[in-house]
Amino acid sequence: MMTKTNKTRLLAGVALTCALAAPSAFAEEYRGFYFGVYGGAGSADGKSRSDFDTRFSNAWTQSILTNIMNDLNRDPNRAGNTLLGLTAGTRKASTLDDSPNVWGALVGFRFNKWVGTEIGYVNLGEVKYDFGGNYDYQFNSFDTTTRPNFSSVSPYAVGYRFSSAGPTAAVVGFLPVGRYFEFNAKAGIYLADTRQTVRVTDVELKDNFYHERVDASQTEIFAGVGATWNATENFAVRVEYQRFMDVGDNAKTYEQNIDVINVGILFK
Repeated sequence: MMTKTNKTRLLAGVALTCALAAPSAFAEEYRGFYFGVYGGAGSADGKSRSDFDTRFSNAWTQSILTNIMNDLNRDPNRAGNTLLGLTAGTRKASTLDDSPNVWGALVGFRFNKWVGTEIGYVNLGEVKYDFGGNYDYQFNSFDTTTRPNFSSVSPYAVGYRFSSAGPTAAVVGFLPVGRYFEFNAKAGIYLADTRQTVRVTDVELKDNFYHERVDASQTEIFAGVGATWNATENFAVRVEYQRFMDVGDNAKTYEQNIDVINVGILFK
């Protein structure tokens, strides 16, 4: 017959065995697949608002209108002469949003508690630059008895967009700190599909005077550091900083670094 003292010793021994075995069982789960999704905010260190103002000056906008005017006046079927020009003093202050929203997804494999690899997809959002103003339209008829002269003032808008997205592949190093927390660092490649667009639009007619689109596909480098809280054996939360370097192509688009801070959830 087991005495009360012996029962107490047996229960204590079982509890101690479980406590010692738990970290080992958890450590065995370091090997295997995991996947996750994340979202956050980016910051592009490319052109400043004043740089864009210089690039898209009044002279640049007027050159677009002048080209349209010349094309119209070369048409032999038009019964008059067209004049297009910026309305003096109507250009509005420009705006620049270089803090895009970022999101992504990944699939990882952990070889052990120190090293793993991840492949994924990231969308780095869109850098936006905008301004607007008014332009004058005049039509001087060759024969006012059949078609009268006409003039108007209309609003225009200029918009620049820079966006980038694509697959990623990285090697990841882990540094566990206790059972539930760990730090990570990664470095890898980003197969960037970058697009730059510029539009000059008649606001009232919703018609593009000018539309330029440039695509660039480049292999870029990115790196990151982060910290993970392993809430359960199957679920974790990761906070991470990443830098995507030289996104774009100087020969085709602007080139800029994009820093990202994101929060993600991982499923094991």
